[in-house]
Amino acid sequence: MRLILVRHGESMGNASGVMQGRMDFGLTPLGQRQAAATAERLRKEPIHRVLTSPLKRAVTTAEAIATALGLPVEPEPGLMEYDIGEVSGLTGPELRERYPEVTAAWSRGERPRFPGEEGRDVFGARVAAVLETLRSREETVVAVAHGGVNQAVCRLVLGLEVAAIGRGGFSVANCSITEIVRDRTGGLVLLRHNDVCHLDGVATEVDRG
Repeated sequence: MRLILVRHGESMGNASGVMQGRMDFGLTPLGQRQAAATAERLRKEPIHRVLTSPLKRAVTTAEAIATALGLPVEPEPGLMEYDIGEVSGLTGPELRERYPEVTAAWSRGERPRFPGEEGRDVFGARVAAVLETLRSREETVVAVAHGGVNQAVCRLVLGLEVAAIGRGGFSVANCSITEIVRDRTGGLVLLRHNDVCHLDGVATEVDRG
């Protein structure tokens, strides 16, 4: 098993500085260039399948990669971004103004939920189910997802709490590549994370899903 995780290209939501969650933004022109550069980077890889989150920003990125590889795109709902509930579409200042008690608790290291939020336990179980399905396969898979999903996969592989996502440790640039493989004992290994070597001059580090 070899899993190549790709975060989607820069979206309209990234560029406007909002918390995206499940909001379905498309790519910016920069995001489209990032997707094309990623497709060119992966063109000669021995890839068997291209999976994607059903959200538009991921699908468009996956389509660029799949076209370069001559493969179909396969939607995988388990790769959707974390649902942040009612704060979707808010900027940082708007979030702090509307939910001061929650953001104050975050600053103390506490993790209360916003109204309508998916829940980190549910999210972690969802991502873990996708990872468990893929680890049993003898193939190389590209999975186009989101910052939160890529962070969750890294934490699961390293035995860290998925609930701690958002507290730092795993930067995920737009169209960065993270690679997971299965070793001879059946364990999963994080080979590389946030690889942006193919994005010279077009990399963006903003991580809002």
